[in-house]
Amino acid sequence: MNKTDYLKLPHTLSDGVIIQRNKPVVFSGKDRPGQPVLINWNGMSETAETDEKGCWRVTFPPVDAGGPYKLTVEGSSVKEVNDTYVGEVWLIGGQSNMELPVNRTYDEFKEEIDSANFPLIRQFHVEMDLAFQGPKDMMEQGTWKTATQENIQDFSSLGFFYAKKLHEELNVPVGIIHTAVGGTPIEAWMKEETLRHLGNYDEELDYWKDPDNVKAEVDKDLEINKTWYTDLNSNDLGLISDVKWYEEDIDLSGWKDLPIPVMFKDTEDLAEFCGVVWFRKTFTVTDEDMTSDSFRLRLGSLINGDETYLNGKKVGETGYRYPPRKYVLEKEDFKSGENTLVIRLSIDAANGGFIPSFPYQLELEHKAIDLTGDWHFKIGYEKDPIDPMLFLHYKPSVLYNAMIHPLRHSAVRGFLYYQGESNTGQPTGYKDLMKLMIADWRELFQEELPFYYVQLANYIDPAGKEDDHQWAVLRYEQDRARLENEQVEMIPAYDCGISYELHPHDKKTLAHRLAAVALNRDYHITDPYMNLEVNGVRLSENGVEVSVRGINGNLKMTEELPEIDIELKGLWIEVETVQIRENRILIPLTESLDAVTGVRYAWRNDPEGVIYDEATRLPLLPFTYPIN
Repeated sequence: MNKTDYLKLPHTLSDGVIIQRNKPVVFSGKDRPGQPVLINWNGMSETAETDEKGCWRVTFPPVDAGGPYKLTVEGSSVKEVNDTYVGEVWLIGGQSNMELPVNRTYDEFKEEIDSANFPLIRQFHVEMDLAFQGPKDMMEQGTWKTATQENIQDFSSLGFFYAKKLHEELNVPVGIIHTAVGGTPIEAWMKEETLRHLGNYDEELDYWKDPDNVKAEVDKDLEINKTWYTDLNSNDLGLISDVKWYEEDIDLSGWKDLPIPVMFKDTEDLAEFCGVVWFRKTFTVTDEDMTSDSFRLRLGSLINGDETYLNGKKVGETGYRYPPRKYVLEKEDFKSGENTLVIRLSIDAANGGFIPSFPYQLELEHKAIDLTGDWHFKIGYEKDPIDPMLFLHYKPSVLYNAMIHPLRHSAVRGFLYYQGESNTGQPTGYKDLMKLMIADWRELFQEELPFYYVQLANYIDPAGKEDDHQWAVLRYEQDRARLENEQVEMIPAYDCGISYELHPHDKKTLAHRLAAVALNRDYHITDPYMNLEVNGVRLSENGVEVSVRGINGNLKMTEELPEIDIELKGLWIEVETVQIRENRILIPLTESLDAVTGVRYAWRNDPEGVIYDEATRLPLLPFTYPIN
């Protein structure tokens, strides 16, 4: 082995790194055991000698924002790290709503993204990695990228807008260490010892520590997936017939009509359907339409995977439900006159549909052609649902071990977190898990760092049966967690979501709310951040009065009546009249006040109507409040 193979630096310590200002600067790495190491940075030098495991670490004194600097490490070989800056660094974590990239929210912020050129805003994206055996020591993947046009689409959308706000207000470099992974429960981000102390995770942790078990489960999953889809594709009449169903001219006898968009649970023919079903629609493109310089097909959000054809040519496909279908097409794909659009929709869990409230249209340069209404459909093949899939990155501690622990020598200002959707199946107790996770991260970084997070947005599963209030319970758990920790704050999001969309597109509003907290509490340059929350509840002779604190302007409510329930001897009843008086919400009642035992607001998965502060636009935090 050449000597140049021995000296290793963590990938976080690579070209373009942004280092946290005004905190001790720690550089670490590996080399041969007993190897002297000389580190030069920003006109300063430090020496070290590797331990018996080949590890070394040095600490430089804190410095203010600035750069660019060059880092040189001389050991068994020499490595240089260029374009290093000092500024503000935040670690962002959670699941898909933190991970969601700019390209998924591009339509909402097109002008701002197209003009983005911020070489001193940088993201280090820790790609999903797993570690079952224990914590990884050093970050061995990832690179720093600048928020410029060649990289911006891959930035965390929330992370970018947060960094941009800080960069504008502080005028210093801002780095984001992005660790979020879609679909992950909070347990995946917690330390093994913490979970073992809880006593409910020992069996699962022990099982996954065995590499043979991991391999067996992965192989089983792959086989299930392969077998299910091989059978689907081999028996789909739309693919195996002499005339393929995506072709332009086919016999439509036997095809039925269905209004689109619709969830299949609400239909007679496709309720509980699993397998593959084909949809066809014809639409007209005029000679004038053909002069457009842009053509984009938008198919809302589909459950689950689609293959989409235009005039017999495949023009797009997406393998799962969540990405909005936005297929950019060529002019040559169209013809003047009648065009045929075909969608082959695969449904693996009997919950299919064209999710309502999204656009289904062909977008031209200056107009849109509506694609809603009646479509023809025909079943290609019906089969049983696929067996539930295994997701290794959901397992306890695997992401903490692989993605958080290796970052422990990277100084950061604080943490931003957006997670909870994957814990709504069992929301009770989430508060305690969150408190423990915050403690895990702070202990790892050896500092009581600020921790700011997003409360769950509004959402209702379009394939679900009814509102089970589980999201409301988890929001309440999140709310309680902020009250039992120092330097912890939560910002609301239930006014920023889209009913049937798990991923709110307005990440800018949420980022600015998080930034408002940090700019006040950590940088002391803005007015105090105050959540709008219930201050107390009392019974008056006319009904229930709810007092609200945190108001900067006038208390307002939307035209759509906010959803408030009164508990009458254990039964929750939605009220029909709500009044606003200064800092109070008045709920007139005709029932006997002695029967009233509680009041709650926005206690829905997808609450409608909002009470808010006219000055800050912050909504009143959802609450449930007992009345004795």
